[in-house]
Amino acid sequence: MNIVYKIGLLIGLLLCGSMVAAQPMVVDEEPIATTAPSLIGVTILGNPALSFSSVNDYQNGVLLNHNTLQLTVSLGLTWSLQVRATGDLRYQTNSIPVSAIGVQSVSLGSRPEVFLSTTDQTLASGLATSLLSAIMLIRYRTTGGPNFLKPAGSYTTGLVFTYSAL
Repeated sequence: MNIVYKIGLLIGLLLCGSMVAAQPMVVDEEPIATTAPSLIGVTILGNPALSFSSVNDYQNGVLLNHNTLQLTVSLGLTWSLQVRATGDLRYQTNSIPVSAIGVQSVSLGSRPEVFLSTTDQTLASGLATSLLSAIMLIRYRTTGGPNFLKPAGSYTTGLVFTYSAL
C-alpha cells in the first residue's frame, strides 16, 4: 500500500530586521494508489517567521522551532514525511541558496537536520504503533554568513511536504 500526498508551504525570508514567513499552499491532494482503508494526513498549522535583527544573526544564522504541521497516521502504518524546496530564496533579482536553510523534526523521531534542496529530504519517518495524531515541531535554521549579505527584502521559496504510508 502506498499513498503519497503533497502539500506546499510557501516560505519567505525577510532581511534587515525582518522575518521568514510561510503561507500554506495545497499542491496535490490526489492519492496515487491505495489498496486498503488507511489514514495518513497532514494539516498545515501556521506560518514560521525567522527574524534577522543583529550582526550576529547575519554572521551565525538564526533558529526557530515552529509547530508547522500536524501529522495523522493510522495504527500499524509505516510512514515517511519528506520536504523539498521549489527553488532558491528569491527577492527581485537577488537570491539566497535554499541549501543555507536547515530543517529538522524536533518532536517526531530523532533524524538529523537536513538542508533544503529541490529534491526530497526525509524529515521524519516511523511505524505508528497506535493512532498517531501529533503536532510536528520543526526546527528551521539558517547557516548565516555571506549567503545572507543581500539587499533587504522578502526572500521566498515554496516548500513541498510529501507524506506516504508504505
